Amino acid sequence: MNVAFELCRAYGVSVRFAELGDWGKDELRAEYDPTGPEIRIRAGLEADLVARAIGHELYHHREAIGEVAVLGNRLAREAAADAYAAQLAEGAT
Repeated sequence: MNVAFELCRAYGVSVRFAELGDWGKDELRAEYDPTGPEIRIRAGLEADLVARAIGHELYHHREAIGEVAVLGNRLAREAAADAYAAQLAEGAT
């Protein structure tokens, strides 16, 4: 999890825990706000999911700053964000 927090620090992205509510029928675990920039994590999220949630939202930050290309398909963007989060969880960047 430290890698994810260290990357947030390096990118200047703040992380805070908040009540996020639901997103349709799914539980919203995290969200990225480019105006902060800030990543909000669902309060009470299990510790093992926090790093993955941060990694996922960091991918979206990288899209926002032009570090990675924004894929044309939302499902592809979400899959790419999940893959990046998995890499971070395994200790690779």
